[in-house]
Amino acid sequence: MTKAKTAKTRAAGRAAANHIGPRDKASEHYHREKARRQSQANPETDVMAEARREYLALLESDAAKGKGGRPKKKVTP
Repeated sequence: MTKAKTAKTRAAGRAAANHIGPRDKASEHYHREKARRQSQANPETDVMAEARREYLALLESDAAKGKGGRPKKKVTP
């Protein structure tokens, strides 16, 4: 009796592994929602564009300061 129960459990496990229904529905919903939100996107205002430029300039100025990393060892003669 134990072997029949084990075989039945294995068959049920395989059937569950082949089931891909909810994943298809989820990805379909994701793409539909993404398209809907993109169509509703507001155009960027001048204030936001200016703030974006300032922020990117700030990031570039910080990046130019140094290479980062561990400082070199100072050798004493």
